Amino acid sequence: MSFKILSGRSLSKAISGYGKTASTFSQRTHQLAYCALLHVEDHNCASHLTKLYQTSPTNYRGQIREYACALGKVTFDGDKQEFAYSKGKNSDLETALRVSPAEFQREKKKGAGASKSFADRLAALADKELKEDGGDHELAKKLANFLQANLQQPTPTPANDQKQLELSA
Repeated sequence: MSFKILSGRSLSKAISGYGKTASTFSQRTHQLAYCALLHVEDHNCASHLTKLYQTSPTNYRGQIREYACALGKVTFDGDKQEFAYSKGKNSDLETALRVSPAEFQREKKKGAGASKSFADRLAALADKELKEDGGDHELAKKLANFLQANLQQPTPTPANDQKQLELSA
């Protein structure tokens, strides 16, 4: 790959214009992905979606794949690298119109991290250290002891709670 080396004003000008190019590319990807999902909905054909996927830059393909599979009536065949119509799936074209593939993936990542509690992540780390051949077994023991000492025990409900008071009145 060859390109012109930029410096000074030309570099500054190119960087200033790059933000617009990137946002335009994102908007165009969203437009094409949504229209391809709409085509699947109307014609039970995923050919346009497959073509969009195959012609997109590699770093956008994962976004398109997850967006399409979550919001459209399609499945993805990893071996063939193509989408297929899935009659039994439901589509969510309202969300697909509102959320771009890039935003969809960001939201999914946020949600995945938030679903695991801190204690769960520490327990997973302790387990990983114990299972690995070169794992730090001392650290794993300390983490396990910390978790055991700091796990919140369920608090028993008082015998005379609000419900019992209301019943007796």
